[in-house]
Amino acid sequence: MCPSPPSARGETLAVASLADEIAYRLRADILDGRLPFGARLQHEELAARFGVSRTPIREALRKLQALNLVELTPNRGATVRAPSRAELVEVYELRAELEGFACALACDRASAEDLDELERTQERLTEAVATAGRMEDAELDAAVTDANNAFHGLIHEAACNRRLAESIEALQHVFPRDSVWRVIAHDETALTTMNVREHQAIAAALRARTPDAARTAMRDHVRAAGEILLAHLDDQKFWG
Repeated sequence: MCPSPPSARGETLAVASLADEIAYRLRADILDGRLPFGARLQHEELAARFGVSRTPIREALRKLQALNLVELTPNRGATVRAPSRAELVEVYELRAELEGFACALACDRASAEDLDELERTQERLTEAVATAGRMEDAELDAAVTDANNAFHGLIHEAACNRRLAESIEALQHVFPRDSVWRVIAHDETALTTMNVREHQAIAAALRARTPDAARTAMRDHVRAAGEILLAHLDDQKFWG
C-alpha cells in the first residue's frame, strides 16, 4: 500500500508541469514523515490520488530518484529511501568545509564579470523569496531552487578547481539540499536570513576579495542549513 495523508484524495494540481508538482508533493510527504522509509509507491494509487495518468507519475518518480529519495527497482516499482542521520551529518560537515574552501579560492580567481553575474543571480533569488506567500509552493520551490543552485554553482565555477566542484556536486546529490528552504518556506524571517542576508554577506566578501571572511560566511551558511534540515527531520521522526 502507498500511505497518503487523509486529505490527499482528489487533490487539485495548479502548475503547468504535472510531474514537477507531483514530485514536489511526494517530496513534502517524505520529508514530513507521511511517507516513511521503505514505503512502496504504487503507480496506480498515485495516479488515482492525483487524478492523472501513469506517465507523469513515472516522470515524477524519476525526479525523486535523481534526488536520492526514491529507489526504482525493475519489476518492483518505487520505494522511499534516504541516507541515515549519521550520513547526513557527515555530508553537511564536508559540504560546509568544501564550499567554504571554494569560496576562498573564488576570492582570488573570480573575474569582475563573475562577481557581476553572481550579484545578478542573487537579485533573482531575492525577488523569488519576496514572492513567498503569493505563489504556489511548487512554483516558488522551482524559482528558489533555480536561483540558489545558480548562486552556489557560479562560486564553484569561479574557484577554478574541477575536482573540488565535482566533490561538492556529489555531496549535494546525497540528499536534496534545497529541501531546506521548504522547511522554512512559511517563516519569512528565516527565509530572508538564509537566502538573502547570508548570500549577500558571501557576495560582499567575494567582492572585497577577503578569503577568510568569504570562507567563514559560506561555511556558516551551509552549517546553518544542515542544522535546520536535521532539526526538522528529527522533529518529523524521519528516521523512526
